[in-house]
Amino acid sequence: MKPSSARAMLDRVATGLSRIRTKSSLLDDVAWPRDVEARFFAEKAEQLPHVTYHTDRAPLEEELRLLHALARTVKGEGPIPRWLANVIGSAMDKTRLLLAVGTKDFGRVSKDVYGGARSKFFGLGRSNLDLAHHLLARLEVHGWDDTVATSDRAMDARGLQKFLQGRIDKHKVPIKVILDPACTSKAIAGGRRVRVRPGASFTAWEAEGLYRHEVETHAYSALNGGRGPYGALLKAGGPRSTPTQEGLAVFAEHYHHALAVPRLRRLALRVKLVAMAEDGADFLDVYRVLVREEGVPPEDAYLDTARIFRGGSPAGGAPFTKDACYLAGLLHVIAFLEAFVREGHRDECEMLVCGRFALEDLSALIELRALGVLPRPRYRPRWLREWTTLLPYFAFTSFVSSLGLDRVSARYAGIQRLAATPRFLGVAGLPR
Repeated sequence: MKPSSARAMLDRVATGLSRIRTKSSLLDDVAWPRDVEARFFAEKAEQLPHVTYHTDRAPLEEELRLLHALARTVKGEGPIPRWLANVIGSAMDKTRLLLAVGTKDFGRVSKDVYGGARSKFFGLGRSNLDLAHHLLARLEVHGWDDTVATSDRAMDARGLQKFLQGRIDKHKVPIKVILDPACTSKAIAGGRRVRVRPGASFTAWEAEGLYRHEVETHAYSALNGGRGPYGALLKAGGPRSTPTQEGLAVFAEHYHHALAVPRLRRLALRVKLVAMAEDGADFLDVYRVLVREEGVPPEDAYLDTARIFRGGSPAGGAPFTKDACYLAGLLHVIAFLEAFVREGHRDECEMLVCGRFALEDLSALIELRALGVLPRPRYRPRWLREWTTLLPYFAFTSFVSSLGLDRVSARYAGIQRLAATPRFLGVAGLPR
């Protein structure tokens, strides 16, 4: 495609999207108000939550019609037309989800957009649920030691606000951290602000993880996307960018040692929750599993369960499957980075935070950079700023993964059995 034709198409689609998009926000519109939570616990967590959705269908149906008309203007072959068609398609997906809110169709559309617990990745026979089961098994502690971890003192919401704002201001990033009583998660980031739920508490690793996840990934990507001439195309991303965005965000947690066992276990459990909901479980079924079998505190169990049922019905049958794609996104991002960092493709890795994209958009991003319309990211997460630390990380892990660790682990099987045995109780001279 000629550069002039590509620019004309970019202008047309960017202008069209700017005019079409309503003020609707998918996650805000499907979120349950705080009074639903208050009523649930007032009823001693024994009744299904009472949820009512208010959908103004006429503007959404008009938006969908206009998006279909805009899609018909995208002509030609190649990465840029394909990417533009996908951007419009992702906007349609958001609108389709909003039109299906509160109905059985919501679950079907959600699975079509995000995949589900049993969706496969890399064209292989393994699924999101297989990965979740694997991680949960590996995180299960079978032995015990005398070493006691130091206590991790909790931070309140105002403490988190101060912690995040201090980090943000140090890097001169135009983001404000606010306490928001309407916040339906412990913390949520947008392009210009991070909302924190008053009354929530955070461990030190949670605070660090939220900074890497919400600020350095989600907020930075949105800010970078809005800098260029095609902000309408680059800063939002839509549902199709979710696996890559969340994969990058969880990778940032992992790389900076903020992906603690409770956090990774929680991400894996959410995939199991999606599977339960897909199989017909209602809100109370899932909530009780978390509280009674997994030992999750009631408030956290409510928040995690609400994530799965928001947009659909507490009675089940229409889950929001977004949480099934976080770990798959992480797997895809790690595979991508291992390949591209090894070959020294720094520019292509940086492109992933130039806006909100999917990994498969990389060919289009390269062409956008060649056209001069994709600026380098002004705001880069620390793992990208410190490029020279990435290659040693992936160089070593790629070799370890090629060894076949089952054979290596077998050498230590006897020691592991000994370590998992009670402390030789009654054996003279040995500590109890």
